[in-house]
This record gives sequence, structure tokens and C-alpha cells, in this order.
Amino acid sequence: FTTNVAYVTATGARSTKRYTLWVADADGHNAQSMVRSPDEILSPAWSPEGKRLAYASAEYDKDEKRRKWSVYVQEVSTGRRHKVMRFRGRMSAPAWSPDGRSLAVSMNKDGNSEIYVIDLAKKKARRLTRHWAIDTEPVWDPDGRSIIFTSDRGGRPQIYRISSGGGRAKRLTYEGKYNARASVSHDGKRIAMIHRVGGDYRVAVLDLESGNLRVLTEGVLDESPSFAPNGSMIIYATSSGVKGVLAAVSVDGRVHQRLSVPEGDVREPAWSPLNQ
Repeated sequence: FTTNVAYVTATGARSTKRYTLWVADADGHNAQSMVRSPDEILSPAWSPEGKRLAYASAEYDKDEKRRKWSVYVQEVSTGRRHKVMRFRGRMSAPAWSPDGRSLAVSMNKDGNSEIYVIDLAKKKARRLTRHWAIDTEPVWDPDGRSIIFTSDRGGRPQIYRISSGGGRAKRLTYEGKYNARASVSHDGKRIAMIHRVGGDYRVAVLDLESGNLRVLTEGVLDESPSFAPNGSMIIYATSSGVKGVLAAVSVDGRVHQRLSVPEGDVREPAWSPLNQ
């Protein structure tokens, strides 16, 4: 009851499609639009104090007459936003460091998707991974000492961890041929992810101490899991007919909920920290 969720909806046909970034109560009610754009909005992420949202978008540059990827930070209460960094290649999946001073992002600055860390004060990006594979979807461990990300360096998408200062990455997931889009619990003990079961993509949780992986949902195409601050529930997007909807599941898989949203095809939910 003292948290919010952010998510993105897409409405309209391909030529007239519009994207909206929403913030709502934890049950999906009282949704307020933060940003409306004809350009795709990707990967909203809450700041540690729960007052700002970072996201990526390729907005049209009138001067250069083309779209350029940028990471933006949006203040929830005022609606003000500023551009963190602009880049010709693709940028996605911004993730706040626990101290709020940095953003980890995925960028293909040097021709391949790698993880970078942006110093928000200096607006400078430091390359963290160096590999021929696709490295993407970074999230920080709660202590700020390491970053967990998705990579296909082993041949298929799996979850890895690397020191936030750089170094060699360690693989965390081995069960199944596809594990991606990690979300770390606030105590750092579990990782929620999308795990492929046959041809279906479902929400699963990995216990980092025991190595046990448990599939929680029975969806066909689940996406973007995000832990509640107390670690008891996970919000995610899933398919219902021809559109995406918002859903939640308890970490033991016993409780399933469908959340109401005002409009559109729902994607990329993110659960806020406790309101301060």
C-alpha cells in the first residue's frame, strides 16, 4: 500500500502507435500518465528513493532529422525530466545503483551490445563488459558491489554477475536453455527471471544460496518480472489474447493476481521502493 508500479502501454496501429509511461498504485489503480510519445519507451526503472524514473527512448531529433537513443530521468511528482546521455546506437535497460549516483545501461556503442555504467554527475559512461556476445539487461546487487545481467556468451541467454568495477563475469543460471531479464530481491538472496519451459516463457525464481530454481507461472509469454520491496510478490507482464496485461505472483507461486490498467498493450512493469 506504500508502493507504486510503473509500466508502459502501447496503443494504436503500427503507423499511429503511441507509447505511454504510467505510474499507478501497487494494485494498478489510480494510474497517472508520466510521458506520452510516438517513440518507443523502454525499461522504466525506479530510483532508490522512489521519486524518479529512468527510461530509454529513441526520440526524433529535428536538427539531425533522425532518431537518436537517449536515457532520460523523469521526476514523478513534478513531471520534469532531463536527458542523461544521447547516443546514435541503441540504448536500453537503465538500472540505478543503490546510492542513486550511477546508471547501468546496455549500449552498442562499439558495434556490440555491452554493459556500461554512467556517472550521473559527470555524464560519462564507463564500459563494464568486453565480450563478442550480447550483454544486456543489467541490474545492481543491493550492496552495489556487482551487476547482474543477461548474456548469450555461453551460446544461449543466461544470467551472469560481474563486479561493478569490472573483471570476469560469473554465470549464475544453468537450468534450462533460456534465462533472462533478472530482477534481484531487496535482500539480494533471490533472482526473479524469465525462464523458458518448452516453447513458453514464464516467471521463475532462483535461490542464490541453494541454487534451486522454481517456476511460478504458467503463461505462454511472460515478461519483465520485478520484485516488491518486501520480496513477497513479483509483478510482471503477460499475454492475454492479442495484448499484454499486468499480473502479479507470490514468490511461492500460490497467489496469482491480474491487475487492472486503463488502456493499451502493457509491457515492462517495475515495482517502486517503499515511498519515502
